[in-house]
Amino acid sequence: MSTQLKTLYTPARAIAALMLLQMILGIALNFYFLKPVLGYDGLVPNDQITQILGVATLVALLISSINLMFGLLLPKQVTTNHNKLFMTLMAFATVGISLCAVEYAQLAEYVSFLIKTANLDEISSNETLAYIKQTLATGRNEAHFYSIFISSVSLLVFYILLFRSALVAKALSSFALFAAMLQLIAVGHTFFESSIPNLLQLPLVITQLAVPIYLLVVGFKDPTSRSSDNLQSITAQ
Repeated sequence: MSTQLKTLYTPARAIAALMLLQMILGIALNFYFLKPVLGYDGLVPNDQITQILGVATLVALLISSINLMFGLLLPKQVTTNHNKLFMTLMAFATVGISLCAVEYAQLAEYVSFLIKTANLDEISSNETLAYIKQTLATGRNEAHFYSIFISSVSLLVFYILLFRSALVAKALSSFALFAAMLQLIAVGHTFFESSIPNLLQLPLVITQLAVPIYLLVVGFKDPTSRSSDNLQSITAQ
């Protein structure tokens, strides 16, 4: 394998591995770590629920940080030629990490309230406590959806970069763009107090499996070859 091809294949393989890791961690976060936290009923020991929340926070921050790594692992020529898009990706990815931290700070506040009020009897559980609980839950949910939305924007910009730089097949990058836009529409429903249409998220699930498989098998295309082809066509004219 030539040095140029190795330079392209190594980051492609790294991004593919991170995409698969991100999906695995996301499944573990939603169906394992967050399940006892969001469904806290006072039966789980306080120390255990605190530990689970701590691990869940670290996992969530890692998932958000992977979006930043996507941009940092792109070939230097791509980040140089598409500097504005690259900086936009870095900005949204960074904001996504910050919003993720805010979300889990809100979740920690909500869980802390549940722990402190878990042993209260029905007489002391008045409307004020119910209102506080609802307010904390709403704050956490809003932070959650804002975090997802910004992370989805970050992913959209990443796929725009892949499309503009022609690092992957046009058909794949076009479908990925379509899937990312549907994801934004789906998450956008929450801003109007509507539930997320799961069907709109299906293309993104397919994309998040297809893209890493493609990168592992094919890798990135050489962006210099496209520039050479364009130069030759201009010269021929």
